[in-house]
Amino acid sequence: MSRRAFLVGLAVIGLLVFSLYRAKYGARESADEIAAVENRIEEAIEERKVLLGELSHLSRQEWIEEFARNELGMKPARAEQFIRADELDERLGPAVDAHLASAPQTGMEASDD
Repeated sequence: MSRRAFLVGLAVIGLLVFSLYRAKYGARESADEIAAVENRIEEAIEERKVLLGELSHLSRQEWIEEFARNELGMKPARAEQFIRADELDERLGPAVDAHLASAPQTGMEASDD
């Protein structure tokens, strides 16, 4: 029976060695994955810094005015282009809601039948 015990012990030792190898290999894979994720996080942080810099540059009033003039052909508003709110109706006509309220019925509404 000692030969049988020896073979069982040898199989258990082999299984333990194989399990230790797999665990070590799995840990190495996990460490590599963690390092890759950390690298992607660092790259995203750097990209965010660049984008925040671009945002602060592009949201400057001077840049917006220059872009509007050069790319869109816009000019600063003249004094005669400004009107008071109570002058809107005579300048533009009645409000759209007033047109909708006074529009004739088209017959497309649901009936009360």
